Amino acid sequence: PFATQEQTKKLRSKYGSYPIRCYDLADADDADASKQLTPSYWSNPKDFVFAKSSGDEKDNACLNYECLSMAQDWSNKDNKGERYLKSPEEYDGIKIRRNAFEEVLARVEDEMHEVDMAIERNASAMRVLEPVSEEATRLREQEEKDGQPIGRLQYKMRNRALNSIHIGAIARVYGESGEEVLQHLMRNPLVVVPIVFKRLKEKNEEWRKVKKELNKEWKKTCSENISGSLDVKCIIYKQEIERSFARDKLLEECHKAKSFAKHPSKIQRHRATNMILPDFHLLNPDPMLVLFQPHLSVLVSKNMPHKHAYHLLEAYFTRDAKSSSDKKLFMKVWADFIAPWFGLPKRWDDSDSTHAASKGAASTVKFIPGQRVRTAVGDGEIIAVMEGKTPDSFRYLVKFSFGVGYVQPSAVAHLLPSSGIISDMGTSLDVVASKLMQDDIQVLFGTENIYVLMRLYILLVTMLYQAKGSLSGYSDVMSSLQKLIQGKIVAKDFEAECRANVDKAVYNFVVIPPLVEKCADALVRVAKEDFLENLYHCSKLKLKDLHQLRNLSLGMLTLEMTDEPLYRIQIQSSASRVFFSCLPAGVELQLANPLDVMPSAPTEHFGKPVEADAKRLFETKENPAANREGSAFEPQQKRSKTEGSNP
Repeated sequence: PFATQEQTKKLRSKYGSYPIRCYDLADADDADASKQLTPSYWSNPKDFVFAKSSGDEKDNACLNYECLSMAQDWSNKDNKGERYLKSPEEYDGIKIRRNAFEEVLARVEDEMHEVDMAIERNASAMRVLEPVSEEATRLREQEEKDGQPIGRLQYKMRNRALNSIHIGAIARVYGESGEEVLQHLMRNPLVVVPIVFKRLKEKNEEWRKVKKELNKEWKKTCSENISGSLDVKCIIYKQEIERSFARDKLLEECHKAKSFAKHPSKIQRHRATNMILPDFHLLNPDPMLVLFQPHLSVLVSKNMPHKHAYHLLEAYFTRDAKSSSDKKLFMKVWADFIAPWFGLPKRWDDSDSTHAASKGAASTVKFIPGQRVRTAVGDGEIIAVMEGKTPDSFRYLVKFSFGVGYVQPSAVAHLLPSSGIISDMGTSLDVVASKLMQDDIQVLFGTENIYVLMRLYILLVTMLYQAKGSLSGYSDVMSSLQKLIQGKIVAKDFEAECRANVDKAVYNFVVIPPLVEKCADALVRVAKEDFLENLYHCSKLKLKDLHQLRNLSLGMLTLEMTDEPLYRIQIQSSASRVFFSCLPAGVELQLANPLDVMPSAPTEHFGKPVEADAKRLFETKENPAANREGSAFEPQQKRSKTEGSNP
């Protein structure tokens, strides 16, 4: 056939195997190649074979033989655009976006289709059986008029009088007895056809009344879900935010902090994640932080909604019996680490007995200066008792073999017998305190799980902070959010509640439940790892000698963990900023600012080979071009909330 010949001709052509969008159309040297006309349209190649149209000339005049639509990111060597749609033909909203509102509309559409098909099939069977029923009634009446017994004459329906649609409609009406009714219909149509026709007519009236009632429900359902189905940006932005707090993504940001600081273009940016992306730095010039290695930083303060984050995590751990077993782990990590790290209260209400028990439980005995104690970080002698703002918030200044540091009462195990040697107590406390970190700075060398927990918790607080600033009915949404986490409502109802209270940026709210789940999972991992308590005791020493602090932290880990990279987590409360850096095993801490280390004399490279691993000189007056990346050492400014970025 001619159509088969044309199809074979097309398959054997240059563009016959795959859709034209799959080919690299850009070829500057080929005059017949496709040319980009607009950002979304390319001209068809001159040697492209089009399918033959079966219409007339008037219809063919409406067809497009000049150009084709193709997304900009179709040909991408780095595969960065593979998750985007490349063609309108590939678009399937329900499959690609997984929008719950579209699923409801699709279900309504399916129900409407099934009801209409059932009614129309029933009506089609009625139209076929109506003349047959009238004829059977007339024949029966004629037999009665002639005085002949009914059934003496045998009648048969013509072959193929009923097609598969009519047979299916009759079988649907009679249900399980449909097959038996069809057999009687074929054997004795004179009696059965009028009965079946009457039954179809009754069902037709009944189903049309039901359809009127269903139309009201369908109309209400469509009006409730139409706005959510049109919000394409919500589901796409939600997916982008969820990718940003994936575990692999968080680890990649810390491991490649140096690369991202030098080459900001490598950072994957999106409008939805612009405000939660960390800042990347090569170093921090503040000498009090002693942070001269590549790192990332995020903004967080105690004024953010930590209380709401606490209640959401608490709701997660009380949603069922399986999660309730981990609630004690959550309470312990909160009271022993998260609350003191950010300066938060250890309990948010007086009804929580677990918090009450964790508050000051180890401070029943108060030691005095001169006593030797055994602590979580080693044995030492108490130099002084440093009182806090409240009677229970005190700490000890203890002298160890490696130096002097602060020790919390909970870190003191028991009292040791006196050695009989009187220590030199004449040193001024001010001099001792000057050798320690400032109170607003904390440094913790933690494991990978601790790093992931801190990043996820800060992301949770940040998302809640953004949601609170853009919503009037924040308390109502938080109540619905807790019900969703506890499993009392479904995600679609929560999203509808958000849409009732906010006009835009709904994705900032619907992404919180999966973030809470990931944060809770990371918290349980840290608690079961059982390193956090001792590592945080090391952090509370406030040692300025970070080499010593790192060695102490390594001593708290098991032998298998010593070869794993440590993550330096540092907070500066006065600046409302937390810093993260990755320190693989064998990498030394940089404790001096490289910008302050100047070469003693200019180095001449002429006439002698330069070593492959020679370090780059820092910028000087004599050599201003030696360091073109000096600006990268400056801390980056936080992006403004109105700053735009490419998706």
